[in-house]
Amino acid sequence: MTISLQLFWNETSSPYAPLRRNDERRCSEKLINTFFSPQERTLNPASWSPMDFYNAAHVPPKDDTTSLSIHVPGLNATLFPYQKRTLQWLLRREGVKWTTQDTAIQPLLGEEQKLGLDLFRAVNDADNRKIYLSDVFQTVTRDPTLYYQASKLVKGGILAEEMGLGKTLEMISLILLHRRRPEHILDFLPGQENLVPSDATFIVTPKSLQPQWISELSRHAPGLRVKHYTGCRGVDKEDEARLVAELAGYDVVVTTYSVLSAELHFAINPPERSRRFERAYRRVLSPLVQILWWRVCLDEAQMIESGVSQAAALARVIPRVNAWGVTGTPVKDDVKDLLGLLSFLRYEPYCSTPQVWQALTTHHKSLFQQLFESISIRHTKALVRDEISLPPQRRFVITMPFTAVEEQHYQSLYKEMAEACKLNTEGGPLAEDWDPEEYEDVMRLWLNRLRQTALHPEVGVYGRRVLGSKERPMRTVEEVLNAMLEQGETAIRIDERAYLSSRLFLGQLFENSPRVREALEIWEEVQGESAKLVTDAQTALREALRERRGAKDAGDALERVQDVSDSDIESDEEAEEEVGSKGKLGELQNRLRNSLELHHKAVFFCANAYFQIRDNQEMTTPDSEEFQRLKKLEDDGYESAKMIRRKILGEGHRKAMRLVKKIALKANDQTFVEIPELIMKSERGIESGSIVDSLQILYDELNEQANLIDEWREQVVQLLLRPLIDEEESTETTGEELADSTKVQEELMVYVQVLRAIIADRQFVISGQTNGLVRHEIETSIRLAKEGDGPAPLKLIELVRRRAEVKPRTAKMSMRGAISELRSLVSKLTRDTGQSQRELLESTIASKLMKTTQTLLGEQNKAAVALEAEVESFKRAMNARLDYYRQLQAVSDDVLPLETPKTEEAIEKARKNIEDLHKKLLSGEAKHRYLLSLKETGSKSNEPRMCVICQMPFMTGVLTVCGHQFCKECIMMWFKAHRNCPVCKRVLKADNLHDIIIKPRQLQVHGEDSNLPKGDIRDDNPQERRGSSKQTMLYSEFDAGELEQMKNIELDGPSFTTKVDTLVRHLMWLRESDPGAKSIVFSQYKDFLNILRNAFSRFRIGYASIDDPDGITRFKEDPAVECFLLHARAHSSGLNLVNASHVFLCEPLLNTALELQAIARVDRIGQRHETTVWLYIVSGTVEESIYNLSVRRRMEHMGRNLKGKSKESTPELLDANIEEANTLELEQAALSKLMSKDRSAGEMVDRSDLWECLFGHVNAQRS
Repeated sequence: MTISLQLFWNETSSPYAPLRRNDERRCSEKLINTFFSPQERTLNPASWSPMDFYNAAHVPPKDDTTSLSIHVPGLNATLFPYQKRTLQWLLRREGVKWTTQDTAIQPLLGEEQKLGLDLFRAVNDADNRKIYLSDVFQTVTRDPTLYYQASKLVKGGILAEEMGLGKTLEMISLILLHRRRPEHILDFLPGQENLVPSDATFIVTPKSLQPQWISELSRHAPGLRVKHYTGCRGVDKEDEARLVAELAGYDVVVTTYSVLSAELHFAINPPERSRRFERAYRRVLSPLVQILWWRVCLDEAQMIESGVSQAAALARVIPRVNAWGVTGTPVKDDVKDLLGLLSFLRYEPYCSTPQVWQALTTHHKSLFQQLFESISIRHTKALVRDEISLPPQRRFVITMPFTAVEEQHYQSLYKEMAEACKLNTEGGPLAEDWDPEEYEDVMRLWLNRLRQTALHPEVGVYGRRVLGSKERPMRTVEEVLNAMLEQGETAIRIDERAYLSSRLFLGQLFENSPRVREALEIWEEVQGESAKLVTDAQTALREALRERRGAKDAGDALERVQDVSDSDIESDEEAEEEVGSKGKLGELQNRLRNSLELHHKAVFFCANAYFQIRDNQEMTTPDSEEFQRLKKLEDDGYESAKMIRRKILGEGHRKAMRLVKKIALKANDQTFVEIPELIMKSERGIESGSIVDSLQILYDELNEQANLIDEWREQVVQLLLRPLIDEEESTETTGEELADSTKVQEELMVYVQVLRAIIADRQFVISGQTNGLVRHEIETSIRLAKEGDGPAPLKLIELVRRRAEVKPRTAKMSMRGAISELRSLVSKLTRDTGQSQRELLESTIASKLMKTTQTLLGEQNKAAVALEAEVESFKRAMNARLDYYRQLQAVSDDVLPLETPKTEEAIEKARKNIEDLHKKLLSGEAKHRYLLSLKETGSKSNEPRMCVICQMPFMTGVLTVCGHQFCKECIMMWFKAHRNCPVCKRVLKADNLHDIIIKPRQLQVHGEDSNLPKGDIRDDNPQERRGSSKQTMLYSEFDAGELEQMKNIELDGPSFTTKVDTLVRHLMWLRESDPGAKSIVFSQYKDFLNILRNAFSRFRIGYASIDDPDGITRFKEDPAVECFLLHARAHSSGLNLVNASHVFLCEPLLNTALELQAIARVDRIGQRHETTVWLYIVSGTVEESIYNLSVRRRMEHMGRNLKGKSKESTPELLDANIEEANTLELEQAALSKLMSKDRSAGEMVDRSDLWECLFGHVNAQRS
């Protein structure tokens, strides 16, 4: 048996025909691999990188002599040779070329337009006939001509020159040199017949660059007619044709991406819908799609990388002959970003067939490179350095120490970071199973916080929160120190209480046992120490009250805060409101309360110990003198504890008693709300009789309901007036105070809730209005009560039943409803002109009844509102009593017997906890004493100190908790022999000593060449270095005298922190040393720039910002604006700020691409002055680690470039290599991932770099 199989593959002769889907491609791929030799493919998708594009982009050969003769009529600028070569390539992409023969442009011949793309390979079919197979398109054809023609139809391309090489000037030259020729007028594609042909170039640019484009066009091509297009919104239909004609008549039309996005809705036809009538008006059609533009240019074209934004959608459909994407960074993350540009260029079939683009950027790297070599061009500064005359750029690193205050704040945060990451301060793991991936997010978070702190303590949310700047922002070092002192004092109080509480707990482990005397000894010590805490807190509160109220009333106010007197409740209200207010007084009151609670426990426990010792016959003989002594100590202790408890509960007691007393006064004076009795007094008419009957029934029911409301109100008053437990001298506390009051409290809650419900019932039958909230609450409570839940469920069910019994049900209407019916009746009786006597009488009766009812309704409404207010007062008093009992119960719970096992293991654990807390407390006190010394020394805190022992100045020393300072070597030797202070003889422990490092406030300025690899890049010959031209030196020495001038500039007012002060001095110094110079100040944190705004305003330094609406224009045109504030999240690519010659980098950056974003604003074509980059680094911080890591990477790039070259490199070669290293950093970076997604954070640091950034500088210093 013979089986015959025939396989047919349809021919696809055009790239515009539908190409194979993904599932079909899988089948055809197997077919190709089976019957044809497989083509070499890129198998590893990870091997792709942005460099694949940058390596593919076309670079014209330097031996192109034809382009050197290019002359651009109307251009007020001189093009560099590389720019002329670029211009020749741009012309060729538009189908023309410059020729030396006619010194003009001519159309390209057909052979000259050949692209050289390997789209197809020739294979033989089953009949041995030649066919063309495309591995990327997965198609076969007999003639691939249409595919190659589709590529030739793409006029334009991607201008991808590196930042600062003059892309704008190149595009202006193209506009001037290649205008639409007459023969192009009828060069319409299908569907373009109705368009208005134009010679104009349409330019789309980011909003920040729009003024710059118009300025550059005016300066370099003043003969061009330029129009700024702001959109067609608001244009009438009648003006549409005029606007189209106007735009078509210009040479250049400039708009922004935001305008383009808004224009999309005017550029596409609305969807067709079936309508009953014809559309009353026709929507205005955007002129952008009614003109056949000669050229469309997208500046910063990477902004349409996805191709799906509104701006990208409209840019794709704008009719044009030539299209250009202009961008120095076309690839943000990977080569797939280029799809948006191909869509704009309408490059088929890649832009419309996703599976073809996916295959190209996954498996066909060779064809990818051919494609982008044909449509993109790119020069880098390193490539054309010998052709351009950019002024030299000097780079300096300025290292500075923190002030002592900043250093203390930073180091405390650094220790917190180490603890959070479970590492020591040198980066060593504290646990054997430490996993860096587990702490990646924590390390990244803390790295960002430390970087922000190195700039200013208030940069970032955490910085503001950790210093507690609630009332107003903290700008100066003095304000930061005050906040640290307050925090330090608070931390000491907390640690003190924790330390004493842990000792009380240890004593509890000894009570009710033969070791009770040990417990008593511990408790008596704590009692004495806690008494001191109470005294200190009272003194601090008294001082605060004296400052606020004056010395005369301070003592009385404090007494009123602590003592409770029923006869003086009203006067206490003033003291409570004063002390209980927010702010310092409130904090001091809390401090006093906490101290009293601790003292109460100690006193109560001591009384318990006296009882246990007295009651134990093995320890004490009954009725002996010792027995009587202990009995007296016990009684005095319990009485003292009760008095302390009263002070603790004073505030809650006062509040409850004040509210209750107000109710009691109303009860005595009988001034509670009185519900008016409803009596029917009106006459009864025939027609109004039914209404009168209904009202009579309603009044009887409401009067009965009022009686029940009065009864319940009386019951609530009686419950509220019950005395508070622990109020009378004779009342003994049982430890179950809250439980004892539960029944009363639950009854109060039930009565208040049902009162609210019955008043709502009354409101409904009076006015017809319902209270949905009250109804929901009572329904929920009833449901819970039926299930046995909620407060006093049986009582609630009983009260709800009685409420239902008196709820008005018989009456057919409300009082408001009766008034409405009476109004209708009066209206009906008076409508007829010929009224009878009866109708007149009926009308009079009905009118009187209506007025009477309205009066009664008003009275009842007023009473109901007053009742609701009264019930609210009951509720407040009830809640105040409940709060009091909760506080009382909490105090009672504090002194309950310990229920945990009293084992030796528990005792050892408690002792260890006490030891740790004591160390922490001593360390906190020493740190606080150091902060106090900084406040005392003020601006001299960074000056060397004198050691009392050796009488020599020192930089590294120790401060004792008693406030004396010694050099570290002396105090350590002394401490080995003596455990006291050499000056005041106070007993000291190791934790009482606080290490201090005094860093002189010295600026160090050095060139970045100190970090270059020895032998590879650095010129070690001093004679040659001195002999090199200053204009070609990349790294220059900074004159010591100039540095001294900068440091000696005096700043008025308190310090803003090290970096801010140094930057201000630097800018002031530039005024004198480089008059008229302008600067760019760059930081990755916008918060820091806001702080700089305040500093610049104070010191009268003119500034503008990228975030200001007219910031760029002011910086360029206003001579009073000295600096420009730029942050990393600003879209500043393409921004030309060559009027600036200094760039200040406020912090080192790991991602060089971010740093270049600022430097490239000044280091670009058009710069006429020598430029200087100043990098600020705080020594001894994570900034050092980041800087060293960043430099090392750039040096690695430079080292690779210098392999095989002479070790004695010239300065020019150094410049070229540093530029090439910068270019590599920029091209290899995933631009969209440089910054953290958290907008308050800075740059994104890779996980592999986190440890190095946090601890690299520490290990470098140690080594």
